[in-house]
Amino acid sequence: MRLQTIFVILVLLGLVASAEAAPAPEITRQYNGIDLIAMPLPPQGKYDIDLIEPASALAAIEQAIELIYAKSPFSVQAFERLKKAGKITVVYDPEFPKEKFSSVIIAAFFPDFFQKQGPLKEFMVVVGRYGAKWPIDKLAAVIVHELGGHGYQHLRGRSQKDRKIDRECEAQLYEEAALQDFNVIRSSSDMIRFRHEMHTNWCSDFRRYMRERDPKLMDYWNYGKPDVPKVLNIFEDYLVHLRELGVSGKAVAATNKKRLADLLQLSEKAKQSRSGPDLYAVAVRHFNGMGTPKNLIEAYQWFLLSAETGYPPAQHATGVFLESGLAGTSDIQAAYIWYYLAANKGIEKAQDRLNTLSSKMSQADKTEATSLAKAWKPKGK
Repeated sequence: MRLQTIFVILVLLGLVASAEAAPAPEITRQYNGIDLIAMPLPPQGKYDIDLIEPASALAAIEQAIELIYAKSPFSVQAFERLKKAGKITVVYDPEFPKEKFSSVIIAAFFPDFFQKQGPLKEFMVVVGRYGAKWPIDKLAAVIVHELGGHGYQHLRGRSQKDRKIDRECEAQLYEEAALQDFNVIRSSSDMIRFRHEMHTNWCSDFRRYMRERDPKLMDYWNYGKPDVPKVLNIFEDYLVHLRELGVSGKAVAATNKKRLADLLQLSEKAKQSRSGPDLYAVAVRHFNGMGTPKNLIEAYQWFLLSAETGYPPAQHATGVFLESGLAGTSDIQAAYIWYYLAANKGIEKAQDRLNTLSSKMSQADKTEATSLAKAWKPKGK
């Protein structure tokens, strides 16, 4: 399944953007072997900042990538490693992050949600509404952070093996290298804040390791302007050191154990209460692999349980699964029924899909599906 299609399915399910996201990309192009996609502006909704038009946002992203290729050979080398292993896509989504989580998130790395068997991998970065307005040099550095740092971690299978603090330290070092290459003014308040956060928070354990291993290694930090390639070489030794001590494994295992326990608790609660929102929350965790390995069949079963209670978002999600065949079964008429139910409860994306399916179905099939939808009742009622 191509990444563009995957992203659209995620948007349809509401697991990347908010509930009013459009069903398909508006603009696509390619630059330097990187696929660029701009999602349309939402039809309505209030946001904390004015949203940039897709064409303008895509132009900004293209300028950022152009700057990387013109000024940062170290970052380009990281990008080319990813290209050899698979496909890079950068998406503009004006609804990212969701409004209720509207801290200033510029961009985020999304690994391949539906990675098939085989050698090729997918690397996707989503640039949100803040990122589209970010200065080009700083946006470029953030894209390097996501692809050079988190993308490379994903390529090496380390995303779930290393501690968050260490993954973020490594990604910030890639961002630092790009900022140096772009000659971004170091004395500005946001750059001082960035480096202070890197030194005292995310890279604090790594810097302590360097100091204890050999105080002279701290010279590579060069009074706040680190020699990033040399520092990253030492970082590899640091990761080996953590694994030998069992630090990384214990931290990750503890996190996974807690997530699994939370999922089991939520699952039991949902089964007992038959609450649509709770059942839906369990489905989303199986869909995203939160606390458990990703399992689309399991996710579909939980979405269906939630839909059967009459919960509109789950009815819409069930329609998406049945339309796309994500769980192995495609049934357009059944998808139409679930979309019809969700649309009648105000889910605009379900109405969009209903309109699309309507053009693909015979009048007889639509009449039958509409009749079944009107006769439908929640289970147990």
